[in-house]
Amino acid sequence: MAELKFGTSGLRDTVENMTDMECYINARGFIAYLKSLGEFKEGDNIAIGGDRRPSTYRIKRAVAAAVSDMGGIIDDQGQVPSPALAYYAMCNNMASIMVTGSHIPADRNGIKFTKRAGEVLKSDEPGILESVRKERAKICSMPGKDSFFDKNGTFKTGSESKLNELLREECYTGRARQLYIDRYEDAFGSGFFPEETRIFLYQHSAVGRDIVKEIFESLGAKVLAPDIKVNGEPLRSEKFVPVDTESVYDKTLLLFKKVLADNDLDIGITLDGDSDRPLLVYRDYEAGLPTGNVKYVTGDILGLLAVLGLKDLNVKVDAVCVPVSANDAIGKVCKDKGIELTLTRIGSPFVIAAMNDSIGSHPGGWNVFSWESNGGFLTGTDIIIGDKTLKALPTRDAVLPLLSVIHLIAKSGSNVSQFLKTLPPRFTYADRKKEFPMEMGRAIINYLTPRDPNDASELDKIKKRIEAVFLEDDGFGKVADINYTDGIRILFDNGEISHLRPSGNAPEFRNYAIAPSQDRAREMVRLGLEKVIPALAKIAVLRDQ
Repeated sequence: MAELKFGTSGLRDTVENMTDMECYINARGFIAYLKSLGEFKEGDNIAIGGDRRPSTYRIKRAVAAAVSDMGGIIDDQGQVPSPALAYYAMCNNMASIMVTGSHIPADRNGIKFTKRAGEVLKSDEPGILESVRKERAKICSMPGKDSFFDKNGTFKTGSESKLNELLREECYTGRARQLYIDRYEDAFGSGFFPEETRIFLYQHSAVGRDIVKEIFESLGAKVLAPDIKVNGEPLRSEKFVPVDTESVYDKTLLLFKKVLADNDLDIGITLDGDSDRPLLVYRDYEAGLPTGNVKYVTGDILGLLAVLGLKDLNVKVDAVCVPVSANDAIGKVCKDKGIELTLTRIGSPFVIAAMNDSIGSHPGGWNVFSWESNGGFLTGTDIIIGDKTLKALPTRDAVLPLLSVIHLIAKSGSNVSQFLKTLPPRFTYADRKKEFPMEMGRAIINYLTPRDPNDASELDKIKKRIEAVFLEDDGFGKVADINYTDGIRILFDNGEISHLRPSGNAPEFRNYAIAPSQDRAREMVRLGLEKVIPALAKIAVLRDQ
């Protein structure tokens, strides 16, 4: 059986590899680590929740069994968004375990851990892994007759009733759900949105679909969320739909286009599977089409607009932390607004660590925000909105950026495309090459990384290697600079940026692009996936032979 490995957001693997035994061992290891920190003792509650994918309930049972066997009390919050579960746990000074694969397909899943203070950081991983190793040794050394698992890593026959008892439906309290709703109702109030605010919510199988609708409606927005089929696709699905807010496909946009046009709406929203990442879609009336050309706001720009929306609400914004892959328009706006900017590696643990560093070096009233290119927005400090307080939520959240941006647009009396024109003309796009061997991704990065970053001749060789695959005939310029913060971020002399990065926890290779137009950014990523990455993979493989 394959052992589960940590990525940037916890454990993820195929459902086949996420056996009962592996999930049980890793959950025990996490709890043992908490115990070593003094953050868990027998009798303590641990909150658990999950998304709507088919394998989630089975994995939750294994997690619940681990909590129970380690002496913990299971606080099952059912199907709930990741940020809602994390917020509930933090407010109640307990750890949480969320079973979710986020946006990835239903044949994969994952487990995400939070400590009492919030997300597990990279600095926690060595301790967790060591605890997992020890728990694995205990479980695997048990005689077969005493083991809970059969040879396939599945709970033994006859344990069903006991396992199901751990997750009895009548034990769900719904406290995490209500606390998350109250967070926004209390801070913004029933008259937050102008009366004419109307939006479409694409529900699909997002675990937060009903919660988000309730929040928006409680704040005064009119939300259209029909349970019908559009272009053959159900808008509300009991079958899991892997919506990725970072790589948005034409099929999804065509669905939005139909609903927005048919209902004369300007804005549509949705979320990924565990509802910690938002997507905002809008009609671009300057495209010259009767229904408007439907586009979406990339997550990095959505975060920037969210900050501008908070500033419009007189919230003090002192610093932001974003991954190096984010749109460089953020830096230009931050400089203009006097906001401190930190660029980090990709992944919420890195932006959270940067937020913590920023807060630590500026004690007292220093407001720090961060977000990822996939749209997840994090608040590092409590913020004051009028005479209300919105408590810090240092984990990815989809609701706050949507509320802030839609309020900003509605209040301005303009539409999204007009508002975007006030920003520097920089456009991002991202996509990934699927089923791409992780070792091949590492080989590409090694091929384009100098052994000595101060060796000018070696750097010159690296630039030539890059220019041999990023061709002038395809519109690429000469290499002006290379950033190795996370993967390889290439700045060309025409101002365009291409960023290559293998996934940390899945067989995928990602390509991000920044360009002066959205069409060019998409074209750069297409060229990257179809020509550049395959060419680099071939060279890297031949080089290693």
